[in-house]
Amino acid sequence: MASTSQEYFYWLYQQQVIKYCRVAPISIWIFDFFLTLDGEVRLLNRKKRWGLTHLLYIPTRYFPLLGSLCSAYNALVTTRPEATCVALYRTAQIVLYFGMLGSEGLLLIRTLALWNTQQIARKLLIGIYILVAIVMFVCATISSTLKFESICSETTASVATALATRLSRVTVGLFSSAAFFELVIITYTIIYGMKLRESTGQYPPSRLITALSHGNMLYALSLFVTSIVNITFFVLPLKDGWNGLFVTFEGILHGVMASRILFELQDALSDRSTVLLSSNSRVRFASVPVSTLLTAQEH
Repeated sequence: MASTSQEYFYWLYQQQVIKYCRVAPISIWIFDFFLTLDGEVRLLNRKKRWGLTHLLYIPTRYFPLLGSLCSAYNALVTTRPEATCVALYRTAQIVLYFGMLGSEGLLLIRTLALWNTQQIARKLLIGIYILVAIVMFVCATISSTLKFESICSETTASVATALATRLSRVTVGLFSSAAFFELVIITYTIIYGMKLRESTGQYPPSRLITALSHGNMLYALSLFVTSIVNITFFVLPLKDGWNGLFVTFEGILHGVMASRILFELQDALSDRSTVLLSSNSRVRFASVPVSTLLTAQEH
């Protein structure tokens, strides 16, 4: 009897922690949204036409919130219909994929701007991004085909555990792909910083170059660490319910970091900074979609 009561109270504690971890990221997103609302208004009301950057920004900014709301509803409402529960699980998986894909795409654009004169490095980076996107798409497709009815309905523990195991493996593949790309970005940024120091010597880089390189490093490192934490939680032999504790947080972090770094870059561009790569070369943003962001703004 005492053992049963102890297990019940442990289950209540576990559910309470999971609810906190589902709701807390939403509050972070709302707080950050109002802090950066002015930057979003400037970005979306620019005179130049919309391009790839804007198309990546929308899912990066708002899809994590949608996925977090689905996860929070499933965690807080225990009397939901089975069909609603299944639909919310599938929606959360899909928006997590598109949100992460969009944020990694913004990071790709920023890094391509740093390496604008190195065509081989640019093509290699684009190829890696396409490969990562394909792997993430396969993982998202597999997760959307899983029978979430086993989780949403009263079923045997063995069936629910088997489904949770398959879902964990797919999620690990998704986060591992993102972590790999973020590690590539970190490597690219470090190499660029070394090359920039050699070429500029005693002359400090402009604010635009600082926003690009420092932002890349901060963004990629933060997401890489969070991805590793999520992968660790899914790999460790934890009891049911603890593995996906920080999944919602990672989705929100992708959106928050990508948005803030994009706004920081926009502010740097608005100063019409002159960017020197070396004593006689300048950054050129010739790609049509990218140029909607990486060109000086018109007042």
